[in-house]
Amino acid sequence: MSNVKFTVNVPVYNAEKYLRECVDSILNQTFTDFKINLVNDGSTDSSGAICDEYASKDSRINVYHNENQGSFATRVFAVNHSDGEYCVFCDSDDYYDKGYLERANELLDEENCDILYFFHEPVYDGVRKKGIPHWSEKRVFEGDGKNEFYTAMMTSADFNSLNTKFVKTELYKNDTLDAKKYSFVKNGDDFLQSLYPVFNAQKIVFVPECYYNYRMHSESLTHKINPNIYNSIFAVRSVIWDNYIGGTNILGENTKRVFAMRSARSAMNIVKLIAQNETLSDEEKIETFRKIHDHEFYKNFIEPNLIKSDLEKKWQFVYELFSRHSYKMLLSTVRMLGKIKK
Repeated sequence: MSNVKFTVNVPVYNAEKYLRECVDSILNQTFTDFKINLVNDGSTDSSGAICDEYASKDSRINVYHNENQGSFATRVFAVNHSDGEYCVFCDSDDYYDKGYLERANELLDEENCDILYFFHEPVYDGVRKKGIPHWSEKRVFEGDGKNEFYTAMMTSADFNSLNTKFVKTELYKNDTLDAKKYSFVKNGDDFLQSLYPVFNAQKIVFVPECYYNYRMHSESLTHKINPNIYNSIFAVRSVIWDNYIGGTNILGENTKRVFAMRSARSAMNIVKLIAQNETLSDEEKIETFRKIHDHEFYKNFIEPNLIKSDLEKKWQFVYELFSRHSYKMLLSTVRMLGKIKK
């Protein structure tokens, strides 16, 4: 039996600047039947001490101090130490609106669903930027109707975040994906941890309401993109195909072809962002392009299954240069287009 309605899991890593605002936003919720897991992932600043300070003041807070494992393993650890009926997450530099948990409780009691999705909007310098939700009204997905949700999930980043979904804790705990094996995943780890619950939920509900404040930092700008991001993206897509949609028609009769197209589009976007990276030399960029081209998922899935004409024209052009190993011309073209755009 669950002890509380919600376990709010907060992975913490070097977040001393924002951590107090984050935890206070949870403690100040109008709905109070929850516990908080603060999981300190080897922080080197004062984050660990701040966690301990809060735990000493409120019995609803549990603190765990671990060696650095990365975000995916830290979230799995948090779930394994959750005893609420539902789990929800909050990044340690983000914060909740005051009525988030109360509204979630109302909807969960009303819908009796396994997963409840909310909408989220980014915050720039303390100002929340208005966004457009995927659907403009509440949607309920169950039975064969879940295929519509799966399609949306595969095509939009709106459904990646763990922070805007309330998931029955047992669905997270039943996932057998090896956290250590995928500890290297730095981009798409939210999506990776969402796969088992979403594909095993009986009922999913989406509401176009926003109570989560997703803080944007300059560190996330594309010119600082990690050139090894492709490893994470390809790993997540391999799991999706091998474990969830391979052999199905979730994306239509040509599911393999559609998934190859979307994977290629994602890969070409990474190629473009690497080409725009201001911190890498041309030699480093070209070496990264070669590694992407030689990656098992690219060679064994994208290349043999992609129909180039399925891509939008801008990605067809990038793909043409990339697939022909015309890397220098690719870099020159991206630079030229960047100057034209400016």
